[in-house]
Amino acid sequence: MFKQIRNILKFRELIFAMLVRGFKAKYKNSFLGIFWSFLNPLANVLIFAFIFTAIIKINIKDYPLYLLCTILPWTFFNSALINSVVSIFEDSHFVKNTPFPLEVIPLAVVIVNLVNFIIDLIILMIILLLLGKGINPLWAYLPFLVFIEFILVCGLSIFLAASYVIFRDLNFILNLVLRLFFYFVPVLYTLEFVPLNLRSFYLLNPLSVIIDSYAKVFLYGAKPDNNLLFLSFIQSVLIFIICYALFNKARKSIPERL
Repeated sequence: MFKQIRNILKFRELIFAMLVRGFKAKYKNSFLGIFWSFLNPLANVLIFAFIFTAIIKINIKDYPLYLLCTILPWTFFNSALINSVVSIFEDSHFVKNTPFPLEVIPLAVVIVNLVNFIIDLIILMIILLLLGKGINPLWAYLPFLVFIEFILVCGLSIFLAASYVIFRDLNFILNLVLRLFFYFVPVLYTLEFVPLNLRSFYLLNPLSVIIDSYAKVFLYGAKPDNNLLFLSFIQSVLIFIICYALFNKARKSIPERL
């Protein structure tokens, strides 16, 4: 696997070209351009904040800011998977005519979404500073949190991109699963709202730990649980290894099925 990763790095110019193409396609003729990556989740924050504070009256301190801290990492996870699942299929002409590692295609899609996510996090930091939250030393956790989520998303993306070539209903199933999954991670609520008998189950999900850690680091100045973060890191690496192994098994048959 490490040999294949080194091989991917040889195509860094191709990856860069795909990144540029991805950004141009995504924001072509758009006046606000890349800022839409922040405005879309911000719209969700405003909607959910109104529903859960004015109607349901959920008791979470600084709830709109909490939503902003949790919806941004969720948006990265959701958008990267949705965009990457069809990526190899949509570049079928390129796959058939150019010899290169196929995983470059979904990985380029993930990196485009990663850049958007990092810009969103910078905007979030500026908002927190303007609101007087101040620079928190625990922000030092952020690169590690982003890295864990990036590994998790990369593994799932290359697996889904290969699977879609074989099973064309996968994108519809993925959309449905992600809509359901959204309510099973602590985006709209904190882990304290999860019953104790279910909390251990929630914490087995690496994305739950990652999203909860973003809120703790950004908003509450609370140190994330290092043991849970390390477990999430191990889980994400294992998911990446398994997904990459499955991708390698399907690699040779992908061009034939396009």
